[in-house]
Amino acid sequence: METTNNPAPSTPRRRHRKPKDPMFGLRNALNIIFMVLAVVGVVVYLCADNSTIGVYIILAAMVFKMVECCIRMLH
Repeated sequence: METTNNPAPSTPRRRHRKPKDPMFGLRNALNIIFMVLAVVGVVVYLCADNSTIGVYIILAAMVFKMVECCIRMLH
């Protein structure tokens, strides 16, 4: 039985393209703000004596996420 040195055909490499959406940068910024506020809100909620401040921070984070979702849906 002979063995060949031919490698298996490889799949072509895909190149990732930047989205052409002009709102992409704004949406990313809003997502980063949301994630930071959500983490801070959970930490404050769990570690603070008064948990209502943590709830307010989480609600503020949700506002940023809703704005980002509205931009995504309407654009």
